[in-house]
Amino acid sequence: MENKVLKIIKSRVSCRAYNGKKVSLKKALEVAEAGKYAPSGKNRQIANIYVVNSKRYVEKLRTLSLNELNCDCMYGAKTILLVGAPREDAFTDKDCSCILENMFIAAHALKIDSCWINQFDDLFNTKNGLKVKKALGIPEDYKIVGSCILGYAQDEESLKVKDRKEDFIKIL
Repeated sequence: MENKVLKIIKSRVSCRAYNGKKVSLKKALEVAEAGKYAPSGKNRQIANIYVVNSKRYVEKLRTLSLNELNCDCMYGAKTILLVGAPREDAFTDKDCSCILENMFIAAHALKIDSCWINQFDDLFNTKNGLKVKKALGIPEDYKIVGSCILGYAQDEESLKVKDRKEDFIKIL
C-alpha cells in the first residue's frame, strides 16, 4: 500500500485553467497554515504569506498582470497566496520556495488546484506595481519569490501527471 503523503506529492500538477469557483477563505488559510510549517534557514522564519482573497485585491493583481504582461498570469484564479521575505536576506529564495511547496501539496490534499506563478516580483517593480504592492501592505524591501494561485480546474483532462525523466535520480 502506497503512503498517502507520497501519493499526494506524486499526483499533484499545476493547473492553468480555472472554472471561476472561488476557494473559501477558510480553505485558503488552511493552505497558508501548511506553508507556515515549512523549514526555514536557522528557523528564523523571515518570510510572510499574503493571502489575497478579496475580489478587490485579486482584481488589482489581475489588472496589473493584464496591463504589464498583456495576459492574466493568474489564469482566472480568484485566490492567490504571495510569499515574500526581505530581498537582501541570503535565505529568502530558499525559505519562500519551501513554503510554496508545502502549500502546493496541502492544496492538492484539500482537493484544491494550484499553480506556481513567479511574475509578481517583476510586476511589483513597475510604476503601477509599486502602488499595488503598497496597497497590499507588502514592505518595499520584500521580494515576492513566488505565489500559489488557488482554484478549481476548468476540466480534469488538463490535470494529468506528466512523465518524469528516467535519469532524474542519481545513485552515488
